[in-house]
Amino acid sequence: MTLAERARGRDNNFNLVRLLAAGLVLVSHSWPLTGTPGEPLERFAGFSLGHLGVDVFFVVSGFLVTGSLLARALPAFLRARALRIFPALFASAFGVAFVVGPLVTALPPERYLGAWETWRFALQNAVTWPLGVRWFLPGVFLGNPGGPAVNGALWSLPWELTMYAMLAVVGAVSLATRGGTRRGGGRSGAMVYALAGASIAAHGLNEAFALTSRHELVQGFRLVGLFFGAAAFRLAAARVPLRAPLALVALAALLAAMALGGGWQVLYAPALSYLVLWLALVPGGPLRLYNRLGDYSYGFYLWQFPLQQWIVLHRPAASPLELMLLAAPATLALAALSWHLVEAPALAWKERRRGVKADGSVPAP
Repeated sequence: MTLAERARGRDNNFNLVRLLAAGLVLVSHSWPLTGTPGEPLERFAGFSLGHLGVDVFFVVSGFLVTGSLLARALPAFLRARALRIFPALFASAFGVAFVVGPLVTALPPERYLGAWETWRFALQNAVTWPLGVRWFLPGVFLGNPGGPAVNGALWSLPWELTMYAMLAVVGAVSLATRGGTRRGGGRSGAMVYALAGASIAAHGLNEAFALTSRHELVQGFRLVGLFFGAAAFRLAAARVPLRAPLALVALAALLAAMALGGGWQVLYAPALSYLVLWLALVPGGPLRLYNRLGDYSYGFYLWQFPLQQWIVLHRPAASPLELMLLAAPATLALAALSWHLVEAPALAWKERRRGVKADGSVPAP
């Protein structure tokens, strides 16, 4: 079957894949937050499990959010993105600043609550774009082994929102060109393929020849390649077969890129994208039961880092394994509350306000 045939409807593993990706980030953070060297994947690939988990998120997001653009008018697309991202982000930013912070700060409550940095943390982290992320709260986590950053996981949110802005530009172009994004053709379709190809090539060339070490550029090559590579898969979905032998080839290419590095990294984005899409759309059976619970991945991602820091504050000698075992259920509980009390109601309102009905493709998150 083709990717387009597999991608019809809501019966898929995208929610589960995203939760597992968020779990990789929690596992990865358990090493630096306890001051322990030797995160497992870094010894093999030179980058962390958290890095891999975020990359999986960008693949899923690129595919699904492009589907959202295909299914909606541009204003409805922008409204849908805002309702998916900002309610939970707002709840997390203000919850961390005004619930977690007062419980753990070394400052007197009146000084903490009266500090501009406390309010700036909440206000800026409730949007993260275009001003970026605030990392610290007054008097919070100052003695922790991994440093005093309150929510280090938020670094990916400005990048995610930047991808949405770039895709919105593609959508705007599609309104001015015949064919456009809705049929995967026209000038807008060419823009998606060009962004994907150029970023993937730039990532591979930079890894091969070390053309730049600037963090923003290195991250940008990889993340734009992942997001728009998956968007390209969505546009070409009718011509992309999803087969187990091809998934094995993609897995082999991914392992080669991770183990060999250098120019082999040009395989990383397309191989990871194909493998993630295969896992999200092909395996069935009991895996699909997770969809009955909801999508806890976003809340899990937003709350894990501050909860891990809180645990380390009270158990500074905790091992990475102990931190994982303590943080995972607490984070999952908060993620469930975030989904049922904040995210699902926002999504229900989004569905009532949709500008264009879905065309049968996989709905966006």
